[in-house]
Amino acid sequence: MEITLALIINMVRPGERVGYQKVIDRFFSETGLAFPEPEVVKPPDKAAFNRARKKIPVKVCQTLFAEALAYAQSLARQQAKLTWNGFRVYAIDGTKKNLPDSDELRDFFDGPHHAHFPQLITGVLFDVLAKLPVNYMRAPFNTSEREMAMTLIQELGPGALLVLDRGYPGYRMFHAIIQQGVDFLIRLPQSGMFKEVQDFLAKGNRDGKITLYPPKALIKANPQEDYRPLTLRVLVISLPGSKASAVFITTLLERRTYPPRALRNLYHRRWDEEEFFKTIKEHLRAEDFRGKSVQFIDQELLSTYLYYLLTRIMMLESARLHDVPVEDLETKAALVAVARYLDRIFMAETIEQGQRLVILCLAEISWRKYHPRPGRKFPRKSKSRHGKWANKWA
Repeated sequence: MEITLALIINMVRPGERVGYQKVIDRFFSETGLAFPEPEVVKPPDKAAFNRARKKIPVKVCQTLFAEALAYAQSLARQQAKLTWNGFRVYAIDGTKKNLPDSDELRDFFDGPHHAHFPQLITGVLFDVLAKLPVNYMRAPFNTSEREMAMTLIQELGPGALLVLDRGYPGYRMFHAIIQQGVDFLIRLPQSGMFKEVQDFLAKGNRDGKITLYPPKALIKANPQEDYRPLTLRVLVISLPGSKASAVFITTLLERRTYPPRALRNLYHRRWDEEEFFKTIKEHLRAEDFRGKSVQFIDQELLSTYLYYLLTRIMMLESARLHDVPVEDLETKAALVAVARYLDRIFMAETIEQGQRLVILCLAEISWRKYHPRPGRKFPRKSKSRHGKWANKWA
């Protein structure tokens, strides 16, 4: 099982995408499994690997992810800079991915009626300061991102601060977040969206408290719920480098403690989740699935998040060992360094050998520093070999 799991994770390592057999041959060559004394052993073929994959329950991958996350969070808690005013800061966002064409995937995930390929949608709960994927969901392509977020917020509790974009506001969402003991900062559409907010803005107000009442239809549809008026703060904040402004709503009511400029800068950190999606698409081939069963898709999706998480663990450990801020380390260089060592660490014959390889990897990660380049923009681009839309008319 250990070799099969290592091969599944190996499939998403940075670099050129290669076929199953090349993945297997590369792994057996680089780890030395193909060269035991006194003779050379031919690696298994891809058919044997696929049979072995079928024996790996998705629960095994989920357990590995949970254990890696717990360790990463324990490292992040040791760094004060990875909180904001005492809060752990989270964001939720979703993205759609094209899948290989198979009857099983089309039946389970469905897809646009005009598309050649089925699609799934993933939602990720992301710690934007520690840069850790905390939880994820995958669902059929037409699943509401807001409903996925309603499930993901159940992972959070007191001490968490959730930052969301304009696609998520709603009384029901606000109520659910507050019920978890979580604070939030959410951008609203420019219109204000809610009548209470629109009335507030119409009076020329730019920062103040409102009372938001639950919609009557929501109360009627859910008589068992205790929906009460919410006291929230509405802000109109000028955007940097632009004459435009944005409307926000938050549970952070104290202006002196949470001034508008600080909240504007905090909201900008939501971009770190966009950077996460960009990183796994470009460097871990997160849109290039190979499997044609739901089980294999789940394995590959979890392997992508797990590989990224293992890299963040190594970056946090490198920062601690070499006394550098983790935000100064370059993620791309760390991904490549981990690719050079991870297989050998997996297959180390002794604890001492594994520890030595980890120390070498941490040293390499510390070599390359991240240099911010303000003003750069990264519009979402599909990295799928199927094309962005995979239309029948493309």
